[in-house]
This record gives sequence, structure tokens and C-alpha cells, in this order.
Amino acid sequence: MDEVVPGLRSLPHDQLVIVVHEGKTAEKGCTDLRSLLDRLKIRHTVLQVRSQDLLGSAMVMERCIQEHHGKGWRVRVDITGGQKLLSDAAVLAAAVTGVEVCCFQVEARRLRLLQGMGVREMLPKAVVSALREDQWPMALREGKGHEHRGNLLVRMKDMGLITLVERGGQKQVGLTDRGLACRDWLQRMEPTINE
Repeated sequence: MDEVVPGLRSLPHDQLVIVVHEGKTAEKGCTDLRSLLDRLKIRHTVLQVRSQDLLGSAMVMERCIQEHHGKGWRVRVDITGGQKLLSDAAVLAAAVTGVEVCCFQVEARRLRLLQGMGVREMLPKAVVSALREDQWPMALREGKGHEHRGNLLVRMKDMGLITLVERGGQKQVGLTDRGLACRDWLQRMEPTINE
């Protein structure tokens, strides 16, 4: 919190998105920060991510950045304070979207940027094809009967990309938030992908 307050004073902002990891351990720090922002009358929302999942967190943040860009906002990523993994994920999201990264620290810090790697390169080819080409959600029976197809869906479930959903009283296979973020990223990058 000590590092966040000077950062709030030095950076222009109209609305903040506070990124926290899922779980109760982050609630106290988030509650303190939200209380401060309420007192300062700064509009804010909270975005929860899984900090242990660097790529998944970066994709969720990247999606949030794109949504704000789509609404006409100028976006800046501030990695002041917080966890190193969340800061790393935020830097990845910023690198992909091309937004400015800033950090207010009371002492010198050295930031090493990672070379960007897209979702397509991180996921197996069969998973990329399924995300790009299949209709989601899909009927549960479409995944049955073909051993290869069933194995692919199991793999995607293990990766946290799909889950069972119920629509109109029928069970279907749908994309999770992470799966949606991956698919959106792939669709946006479609013009730049060379097969």
C-alpha cells in the first residue's frame, strides 16, 4: 500500500482496474485499497485472475485492456506494488496490446521484459484448431464417439479451456473464461498468422 499511494498521485487516471488473484488471501489488501479509492472518489473495478497461471492471467488482462480500448479509453498498465507474478502477467498483456507500462517505486528497480510469444505458439496445434474452427458451445454428443476428439476435449478440460454448461436443459461443452480469452486472442491475431 505504501508504494501504491504515491503512484496514484503521480499517474493520471479516470478509472482503475485492480487486478487481484483469486482467493481469500488477497481480500484484505484489496479491501484496504478499495476503501482508499472510495475515499478518494476514484472509480474502480476488480479483475480476479489465477496468479499461478501466468499465461491465463495475461490473457484475461489482455482481454480487459482490449475491452477498455474498444470503449475509447486510453489504457496504461501500472505494475506498482502487488505480486511479481501478477506484474509479469500484466507486462505480457501490455506487450501484446502495445500499451504503456509504468511503475512507481521508491527505490531503483530493474525490469527485464520477456520476448512475446502468442497463444498460438503456446497451445498444441489441435487445440488451436478446435478453438478457431469449432462452434462453441457444442453438444456433448459431438465430443463422443471419436476417440481422438474425446482425447482432445479431455486435454482442453485439463488445460482449463472448456467446461460443462447447461443450456435449455441439455449439457453442452462450453469455453471457460480462459478458453474465451484464448479464442478471442487467436481471432484477433488471425490476419497476422502465417500457416
